[in-house]
Amino acid sequence: MERYIVQEGDNIITIARRFGVRIIDIITANDLSDATYLEPGTELIIPRQTEAPFTYHIVKKGDTLYSIAQMHNIDVDDLVAINGLKKDEYIHENQKIMVPNKNTKVYITKEGETLKSVSDNLKIPQEELISVNEQLFLLPEQMLVYKVKES
Repeated sequence: MERYIVQEGDNIITIARRFGVRIIDIITANDLSDATYLEPGTELIIPRQTEAPFTYHIVKKGDTLYSIAQMHNIDVDDLVAINGLKKDEYIHENQKIMVPNKNTKVYITKEGETLKSVSDNLKIPQEELISVNEQLFLLPEQMLVYKVKES
């Protein structure tokens, strides 16, 4: 979250563009009932824009789940889990396959795991797992998303 002081000539559109956030996110974060006019000197909260954890790969002729996983540097088991597929499932040209963005990893939970055990295993604070995945408890075979630091 960042703070910004409205300047003469600013409007909600120019501020949103400046920070690369959606207009609705600024309106919501500041509980603005009328965003058509912003008083110069007003302090606004600018919410952090979070990158979507996934993007899409459009299947091309000759692609396989294995080649797509290799192309995006992810494990094929993660790729099939993310997309609800089976390893031997047929994929067709122009099909959309969801793949994690750079620095996004997925973890599929196992029977008996807790937020604490997963956070300890992944070396990620529990609060981060809860925040990103909006989960307070885990079920077996549940997909969790987490970020890794660039190396």
